[in-house]
Amino acid sequence: MVKLISGLLVLAVLFSACQKEVSDESFTGNNGNGGNPVTGDFRAKINGNQWVADAAAGAVRNNGLINISGLNVDGLVLTITLTDSGVHTYTLDDQSFNAAAHVDSTLASTISFTSNASDDTTLAGGTVTITSIDTSTKKMSGTFRFKVFRPIDSLVRNFTEGSFTNITYRTDAGINPGNPTDSFRVKLDGADWVNYSVIGLPVSLPPFIDNITITSNFDANGSKNIGLSFNRSITPGSYVFDLINITGVYNPTNSLTNPTPLNADGGNLTILEHNTTTRRIRGTFNFVASPLTGPPPAPINFTEGYFSVVY
Repeated sequence: MVKLISGLLVLAVLFSACQKEVSDESFTGNNGNGGNPVTGDFRAKINGNQWVADAAAGAVRNNGLINISGLNVDGLVLTITLTDSGVHTYTLDDQSFNAAAHVDSTLASTISFTSNASDDTTLAGGTVTITSIDTSTKKMSGTFRFKVFRPIDSLVRNFTEGSFTNITYRTDAGINPGNPTDSFRVKLDGADWVNYSVIGLPVSLPPFIDNITITSNFDANGSKNIGLSFNRSITPGSYVFDLINITGVYNPTNSLTNPTPLNADGGNLTILEHNTTTRRIRGTFNFVASPLTGPPPAPINFTEGYFSVVY
């Protein structure tokens, strides 16, 4: 399996899928204050340096999966997805459906590190132990220790002394139907995409990122989705998808559980309108989506794309 995730867009899709609607404050961070969605305590040491999810932290338990995700004010993300066996010690490796992904927005590349990116245990893999799940208060706690690897540059991040304590989890993980005035359409290899909902989301991780992301979900469970991301200052005009400034991702299952999305490789984005007062943005797009590395799935042609969204 290919083990790479396009980090920035996955971050946006993650929070739009797991938290339904997320405001600007969800990503600007203020040590857990100011209405930021931080529940419980989620922390670890990354290569010996303390990381605390002080901008956003939460969990979802739904459809046989557990996901625990956190973001700190410096733009470091950790998301852990497990096949739900309740209170249990879970193994993370390249043969397991259990996986962790880490995005470091301070790096030049926002492609993620993942726990299943190598069969070499000195590079990737480890364990997560859920020690308690309180179904009445919907809180869970546990510990973890694992390594995540990024093949494109052979970087390793070692997570030690990891813990999540009294993290609130949700079971109503359905996707918000969204604003009825918003729209999203596109064809995948000539077949119409079914848009259950489209969510526009500003993602601000100063001073590194100030983007708009647009996520179209196929159904209420977010079983598959399409995402676009570009700078918040974008003006009407024509742009090229480049994997860095103008990005697109197709998650054929779900960004939380599928570490092999297809990324926009070439193609064009045209912004027709960007009203920064009403936050309405409209545009058209087309691109070819293919894996960043590794074997097929075969590329998919996205044509006749159109969106009109308030973010």
